[in-house]
Amino acid sequence: MLELYHNDMSVCAQKVRLILAHKQIEWHSQHLNLRAGEQFKPDFLKLNPKAVIPVLVHDGNIITESNVICYYLEEAFDSHPLMPLELTKRAELREWLTRLDAGLHEHIAVISFCLAFRQQILKRYTSESALEDFLNTIPDPARAILMRDMVINGMSSPRLNIAILAYQKLIKDLATAVENNEWILSTGISLADFAFLPYVERLEQLQMAKMWSEYPQIDAWLTRIRATEAYKVAMLDWHNQNYIELMAQSEVPEL
Repeated sequence: MLELYHNDMSVCAQKVRLILAHKQIEWHSQHLNLRAGEQFKPDFLKLNPKAVIPVLVHDGNIITESNVICYYLEEAFDSHPLMPLELTKRAELREWLTRLDAGLHEHIAVISFCLAFRQQILKRYTSESALEDFLNTIPDPARAILMRDMVINGMSSPRLNIAILAYQKLIKDLATAVENNEWILSTGISLADFAFLPYVERLEQLQMAKMWSEYPQIDAWLTRIRATEAYKVAMLDWHNQNYIELMAQSEVPEL
Protein backbone atom coordinates (compact mmCIF):
# COMPACT_ATOMS: atom_id res chain seq x y z
CA MET A 1 0.00 0.00 0.00
CA LEU A 2 1.19 3.47 -0.87
CA GLU A 3 0.52 6.39 1.46
CA LEU A 4 1.11 9.94 0.30
CA TYR A 5 1.38 12.81 2.77
CA HIS A 6 0.51 15.81 0.65
CA ASN A 7 -1.46 19.04 0.30
CA ASP A 8 -4.09 19.96 -2.25
CA MET A 9 -2.33 23.02 -3.73
CA SER A 10 1.33 22.20 -3.10
CA VAL A 11 3.19 22.20 -6.42
CA CYS A 12 5.43 19.38 -5.21
CA ALA A 13 2.45 17.30 -4.16
CA GLN A 14 0.65 18.03 -7.43
CA LYS A 15 3.69 16.76 -9.31
CA VAL A 16 3.67 13.44 -7.46
CA ARG A 17 -0.10 13.02 -7.76
CA LEU A 18 0.21 13.53 -11.52
CA ILE A 19 2.70 10.66 -11.74
CA LEU A 20 0.50 8.42 -9.60
CA ALA A 21 -2.53 9.24 -11.74
CA HIS A 22 -0.78 8.74 -15.08
CA LYS A 23 0.65 5.40 -13.97
CA GLN A 24 -2.73 4.44 -12.46
CA ILE A 25 -1.24 3.57 -9.08
CA GLU A 26 -3.61 3.26 -6.14
CA TRP A 27 -2.65 5.24 -3.06
CA HIS A 28 -4.00 6.33 0.32
CA SER A 29 -4.27 10.05 1.01
CA GLN A 30 -2.86 11.71 4.12
CA HIS A 31 -3.75 15.35 3.51
CA LEU A 32 -2.00 18.03 5.57
CA ASN A 33 -3.25 21.57 6.11
CA LEU A 34 -0.02 23.50 5.70
CA ARG A 35 -1.54 26.86 6.62
CA ALA A 36 -2.58 25.35 9.97
CA GLY A 37 0.95 24.04 10.51
CA GLU A 38 0.12 20.34 10.45
CA GLN A 39 3.52 19.66 8.88
CA PHE A 40 5.12 20.67 12.19
CA LYS A 41 3.22 18.13 14.29
CA PRO A 42 5.43 15.53 16.02
CA ASP A 43 3.95 12.54 14.17
CA PHE A 44 4.78 14.04 10.79
CA LEU A 45 8.22 15.24 11.90
CA LYS A 46 9.04 11.60 12.63
CA LEU A 47 8.48 10.92 8.91
CA ASN A 48 10.26 14.03 7.69
CA PRO A 49 12.20 16.16 10.18
CA LYS A 50 12.42 18.88 7.52
CA ALA A 51 8.65 19.39 7.89
CA VAL A 52 7.97 19.46 4.16
CA ILE A 53 5.67 17.49 1.91
CA PRO A 54 5.22 15.31 -0.04
CA VAL A 55 6.28 12.16 1.75
CA LEU A 56 5.64 8.75 0.23
CA VAL A 57 5.43 5.66 2.43
CA HIS A 58 5.64 2.40 0.48
CA ASP A 59 5.62 -0.88 2.39
CA GLY A 60 7.00 0.92 5.43
CA ASN A 61 9.77 2.67 3.49
CA ILE A 62 9.80 6.47 3.69
CA ILE A 63 10.72 8.44 0.58
CA THR A 64 11.03 12.23 0.66
CA GLU A 65 11.77 14.97 -1.91
CA SER A 66 9.29 15.22 -4.76
CA ASN A 67 11.70 14.55 -7.63
CA VAL A 68 13.12 11.55 -5.80
CA ILE A 69 9.58 10.27 -5.31
CA CYS A 70 8.83 10.73 -9.02
CA TYR A 71 11.91 8.74 -10.02
CA TYR A 72 11.05 6.10 -7.42
CA LEU A 73 7.53 5.66 -8.76
CA GLU A 74 8.85 5.38 -12.31
CA GLU A 75 11.35 2.71 -11.30
CA ALA A 76 9.06 0.78 -8.94
CA PHE A 77 6.02 0.67 -11.23
CA ASP A 78 6.48 -0.13 -14.91
CA SER A 79 2.95 0.84 -16.01
CA HIS A 80 2.68 3.75 -18.46
CA PRO A 81 6.38 4.70 -18.40
CA LEU A 82 7.37 8.36 -18.25
CA MET A 83 11.07 8.06 -18.99
CA PRO A 84 12.41 7.52 -22.52
CA LEU A 85 14.48 4.44 -23.34
CA GLU A 86 17.32 6.34 -24.97
CA LEU A 87 20.02 7.21 -22.44
CA THR A 88 20.73 10.66 -23.86
CA LYS A 89 17.02 11.50 -23.61
CA ARG A 90 16.95 10.25 -20.03
CA ALA A 91 19.86 12.56 -19.30
CA GLU A 92 17.93 15.43 -20.91
CA LEU A 93 14.93 14.64 -18.70
CA ARG A 94 17.06 14.56 -15.55
CA GLU A 95 18.58 17.90 -16.53
CA TRP A 96 15.11 19.44 -16.70
CA LEU A 97 14.08 18.09 -13.28
CA THR A 98 17.39 19.13 -11.73
CA ARG A 99 16.49 22.74 -12.52
CA LEU A 100 13.63 22.51 -10.02
CA ASP A 101 15.91 21.31 -7.23
CA ALA A 102 18.60 23.83 -8.18
CA GLY A 103 16.43 26.83 -7.41
CA LEU A 104 13.18 26.94 -9.36
CA HIS A 105 11.17 25.30 -6.59
CA GLU A 106 12.35 27.80 -4.00
CA HIS A 107 11.70 30.60 -6.47
CA ILE A 108 8.04 29.65 -6.92
CA ALA A 109 7.66 29.65 -3.14
CA VAL A 110 9.12 33.17 -3.04
CA ILE A 111 6.76 34.40 -5.75
CA SER A 112 3.74 32.74 -4.11
CA PHE A 113 4.41 34.04 -0.63
CA CYS A 114 5.54 37.53 -1.59
CA LEU A 115 2.53 38.11 -3.82
CA ALA A 116 -0.25 36.22 -2.06
CA PHE A 117 0.28 33.81 0.82
CA ARG A 118 1.95 36.31 3.15
CA GLN A 119 -1.41 38.05 3.56
CA GLN A 120 -2.91 34.90 5.00
CA ILE A 121 -0.07 34.50 7.49
CA LEU A 122 -0.31 38.14 8.57
CA LYS A 123 -4.05 37.75 9.15
CA ARG A 124 -3.46 34.63 11.24
CA TYR A 125 -0.62 36.10 13.32
CA THR A 126 -1.70 39.68 13.91
CA SER A 127 0.95 40.70 16.45
CA GLU A 128 4.71 40.80 16.07
CA SER A 129 5.17 38.35 18.95
CA ALA A 130 2.66 35.88 17.47
CA LEU A 131 4.44 36.04 14.11
CA GLU A 132 7.80 35.44 15.78
CA ASP A 133 6.38 32.45 17.67
CA PHE A 134 5.20 31.01 14.34
CA LEU A 135 8.56 31.58 12.66
CA ASN A 136 10.33 29.96 15.60
CA THR A 137 8.38 26.73 14.98
CA ILE A 138 10.16 26.25 11.63
CA PRO A 139 12.91 23.69 12.34
CA ASP A 140 15.19 24.68 9.44
CA PRO A 141 16.92 28.02 10.30
CA ALA A 142 17.53 28.88 6.63
CA ARG A 143 13.88 28.24 5.83
CA ALA A 144 12.83 30.41 8.77
CA ILE A 145 15.00 33.28 7.49
CA LEU A 146 13.45 32.95 4.03
CA MET A 147 9.94 32.88 5.47
CA ARG A 148 10.60 35.96 7.60
CA ASP A 149 11.83 37.87 4.55
CA MET A 150 8.87 36.87 2.36
CA VAL A 151 6.22 37.58 4.98
CA ILE A 152 7.62 40.88 6.22
CA ASN A 153 8.99 42.36 2.98
CA GLY A 154 6.56 40.96 0.41
CA MET A 155 6.86 42.82 -2.90
CA SER A 156 9.95 44.63 -1.57
CA SER A 157 11.92 41.41 -1.08
CA PRO A 158 15.02 41.34 -3.33
CA ARG A 159 14.45 37.60 -3.66
CA LEU A 160 11.27 38.31 -5.63
CA ASN A 161 13.11 39.93 -8.54
CA ILE A 162 15.59 37.05 -8.65
CA ALA A 163 12.74 34.53 -8.69
CA ILE A 164 10.90 36.31 -11.49
CA LEU A 165 14.04 36.44 -13.64
CA ALA A 166 14.55 32.70 -13.12
CA TYR A 167 11.01 31.95 -14.28
CA GLN A 168 11.27 34.23 -17.28
CA LYS A 169 14.29 32.15 -18.34
CA LEU A 170 12.37 28.92 -17.71
CA ILE A 171 9.39 30.05 -19.79
CA LYS A 172 11.69 30.94 -22.68
CA ASP A 173 13.35 27.51 -22.50
CA LEU A 174 10.01 25.71 -22.25
CA ALA A 175 8.73 27.63 -25.25
CA THR A 176 11.75 26.52 -27.25
CA ALA A 177 11.26 22.91 -26.17
CA VAL A 178 7.60 22.72 -27.21
CA GLU A 179 7.81 24.94 -30.28
CA ASN A 180 8.15 21.94 -32.60
CA ASN A 181 7.15 19.15 -30.21
CA GLU A 182 3.94 18.36 -28.36
CA TRP A 183 5.87 17.67 -25.16
CA ILE A 184 9.05 18.91 -23.49
CA LEU A 185 11.00 15.89 -24.75
CA SER A 186 10.73 14.96 -28.41
CA THR A 187 10.13 11.33 -27.37
CA GLY A 188 6.69 12.05 -25.87
CA ILE A 189 5.03 12.92 -22.60
CA SER A 190 7.38 12.39 -19.68
CA LEU A 191 8.15 13.15 -16.07
CA ALA A 192 9.30 16.57 -17.27
CA ASP A 193 5.84 17.62 -18.45
CA PHE A 194 4.15 16.54 -15.24
CA ALA A 195 6.94 18.03 -13.12
CA PHE A 196 6.70 21.51 -14.65
CA LEU A 197 2.94 21.76 -15.13
CA PRO A 198 2.20 22.70 -11.47
CA TYR A 199 4.78 25.50 -11.55
CA VAL A 200 3.46 27.03 -14.76
CA GLU A 201 -0.13 26.74 -13.53
CA ARG A 202 0.90 28.45 -10.26
CA LEU A 203 2.23 31.40 -12.26
CA GLU A 204 -1.09 31.52 -14.11
CA GLN A 205 -3.03 31.46 -10.83
CA LEU A 206 -0.89 34.34 -9.60
CA GLN A 207 -2.00 36.36 -12.66
CA MET A 208 1.43 36.11 -14.26
CA ALA A 209 0.48 34.37 -17.52
CA LYS A 210 1.70 37.44 -19.38
CA MET A 211 5.13 35.88 -18.92
CA TRP A 212 4.34 33.74 -21.97
CA SER A 213 2.18 36.19 -23.94
CA GLU A 214 4.77 36.06 -26.71
CA TYR A 215 4.90 32.26 -26.66
CA PRO A 216 1.56 30.79 -27.83
CA GLN A 217 3.17 27.34 -27.79
CA ILE A 218 3.08 27.44 -23.98
CA ASP A 219 -0.71 27.81 -24.01
CA ALA A 220 -0.93 24.99 -26.56
CA TRP A 221 1.20 22.76 -24.28
CA LEU A 222 -1.00 23.63 -21.32
CA THR A 223 -4.12 22.75 -23.29
CA ARG A 224 -2.69 19.35 -24.26
CA ILE A 225 -1.59 18.37 -20.78
CA ARG A 226 -4.80 19.62 -19.18
CA ALA A 227 -6.71 17.32 -21.52
CA THR A 228 -5.10 14.27 -19.88
CA GLU A 229 -6.97 12.20 -17.33
CA ALA A 230 -3.99 12.58 -15.00
CA TYR A 231 -4.53 16.35 -14.84
CA LYS A 232 -8.20 15.95 -13.97
CA VAL A 233 -7.57 13.36 -11.24
CA ALA A 234 -4.37 14.78 -9.76
CA MET A 235 -4.87 18.54 -10.00
CA LEU A 236 -8.32 19.66 -11.10
CA ASP A 237 -10.15 17.44 -8.61
CA TRP A 238 -7.88 18.77 -5.83
CA HIS A 239 -8.13 22.46 -6.69
CA ASN A 240 -8.83 24.52 -3.59
CA GLN A 241 -10.94 27.43 -4.78
CA ASN A 242 -10.25 29.46 -1.64
CA TYR A 243 -6.54 29.55 -2.43
CA ILE A 244 -7.11 30.07 -6.13
CA GLU A 245 -9.25 33.10 -5.29
CA LEU A 246 -6.57 34.31 -2.88
CA MET A 247 -3.92 34.08 -5.59
CA ALA A 248 -6.21 35.82 -8.07
CA GLN A 249 -6.23 38.82 -5.73
CA SER A 250 -2.46 38.91 -5.41
CA GLU A 251 -0.31 41.90 -6.22
CA VAL A 252 1.17 41.59 -9.69
CA PRO A 253 4.70 42.91 -10.30
CA GLU A 254 5.73 44.58 -13.52
CA LEU A 255 7.26 42.09 -15.93
